[in-house]
Amino acid sequence: MTGDKKSTASTVAVISAVVLACAACCAGPLLAIVGSIGAASLLGAYWIPGLLAVAVLAGIVVTVLLVRRRRAKACRLPATRVDVEIKPTRRRDGEAAFSGSGPTAP
Repeated sequence: MTGDKKSTASTVAVISAVVLACAACCAGPLLAIVGSIGAASLLGAYWIPGLLAVAVLAGIVVTVLLVRRRRAKACRLPATRVDVEIKPTRRRDGEAAFSGSGPTAP
């Protein structure tokens, strides 16, 4: 039984050493990532509200201009009279105007 206690203690010691080595190795990059996120959040807290106000204002202006332009085009009438030519679909002799043999009249 004493061998089992030593084996368990050595296993715990190895796992603890691995965890400490991993923490020592990865602490720098993890702190850098967390710090950069914090710095970006700090800048965003000051810059984003101002940028958001400018973006909303620009969106409103673009929407108003597009609506005015669309209404102006829709209400515009041609300056002169427009003649529309309507072509008949049948010839005078009763045949269809398309090519090929179609149904014939009895």
